[in-house]
Amino acid sequence: MTSAHTTETRRRPGRGVEGAGRTVVTAWRAALPAGDAIDPWILAGGDDALLMAEGGRVLVGVGTAVRLELPGGLDDTDAVARATRGLAAVDCDDRLAAGTTPFRAVLALGALPFDRRRPGALVVPSTLYCREPDGSEWVTVVTDDGGHADPDPVQVRADLAARSRRGPAGPGPTAWRITPRDGDTGFERRVSEAVAAIGRGEVAKVVLSRRVDVTADQVPDVGDLLRRWGALEPSCTLFSVPTPDGRFVGASPELLVERHGTTVTSRPLAGTTDRDHQAGSTLPPALLESAKDAEEHRLVVEAIREALLPWSERLEVPEHPELVHLHNITHLGTSIGGTLRRRPDGTAPSALALVALLHPTPAVGGVPRSAALDLIARLEEGPRGPYAGAVGWVDGAGDGRFVVGIRAMTVVGATATLSAGVGIVSGSRPDVERRETDLKFTAVFDALAPGVPFDAVPPPTSVTD
Repeated sequence: MTSAHTTETRRRPGRGVEGAGRTVVTAWRAALPAGDAIDPWILAGGDDALLMAEGGRVLVGVGTAVRLELPGGLDDTDAVARATRGLAAVDCDDRLAAGTTPFRAVLALGALPFDRRRPGALVVPSTLYCREPDGSEWVTVVTDDGGHADPDPVQVRADLAARSRRGPAGPGPTAWRITPRDGDTGFERRVSEAVAAIGRGEVAKVVLSRRVDVTADQVPDVGDLLRRWGALEPSCTLFSVPTPDGRFVGASPELLVERHGTTVTSRPLAGTTDRDHQAGSTLPPALLESAKDAEEHRLVVEAIREALLPWSERLEVPEHPELVHLHNITHLGTSIGGTLRRRPDGTAPSALALVALLHPTPAVGGVPRSAALDLIARLEEGPRGPYAGAVGWVDGAGDGRFVVGIRAMTVVGATATLSAGVGIVSGSRPDVERRETDLKFTAVFDALAPGVPFDAVPPPTSVTD
């Protein structure tokens, strides 16, 4: 296994990167020939697999060729810079026709923790499979053998197809047990404490999360879960990534940042109501007219604008948000776009550097950031892990796309831990915020247990508040 610390050392011309005289990392990319079908969802269910899917494009990584370590998390600016340089240093024999895809051949994917100070890592897969929106397929193979043998595309396809085959699917889980990590009263009390802190001027906004454990009568099939989730939320970014806490799976509606060349985009979400206001809505339906939601959203947009503006030649921020509709939730969203300013050496900040600049935005943290994170640490029951962290990919050119790790679960065996967060500002009501967490839990549970109402599954015992 090779780290980013070794992938930027002495080059072997036309081949790859030699790390301290020991390992040469090389890459090869080509279109896949016709052959046996590859099911990306089943492929993504493997223990060593990673998946990112959006807009009809599916990326699945299998195995680990290189780990790009961030030992100090996103606060480790040297490691963030090394990661992109390490990717750029991997030579690739790219046989893909020009214009086939906007991606570089070698990508690093992963889920970074919410706590920007905690260690994180991105993975360059040994094999990266891509199915483009038009149905075409390509693959990148990364090896540490010095590139002495070119992979056979026919054999690569056969291996991936075999890995994505399975026998007849069983019935899947049929019973669930929901165990809240904290009760309704306890969470509402914490919201009240946050509102009091806002009243004292400690913060202007803070996002509080809560968790529930959902245990099934058998281990859920990740491939089936992803397939259902993609059909349920076609406008979201699907992801499935192994993390130290378990497999992190979700369908995020929120783009943290995307960079392509010098073009930068972000679409923060803040402010929530039910999707169907005619069916017993429990939250204020007039989202665009809600002063509370407007203030919550404004703080997020302003923070992103202030962070990106010094690095931009041009930045366009709409004056008013739009409504973003999901299957059971409507959010306020603002699409921010601009052009990055090049440095004197002609480069612009990489996608990973932009993540380090922005994360966590007030959509999942608060304002001011430091004080809000301190308040979160005091009020929540423990570290969030990958929930509300940055999930995505970056390539050697610095291009990449990261979403916010929300509408997600962490799966360990038959237990999935669901997390939901709400933005607290002046005027927030504890009962309304608690109901919003239930709505967001439902958005995730609908993919895990289709057809089963979240509130119809009682906890096994009462939770002590």
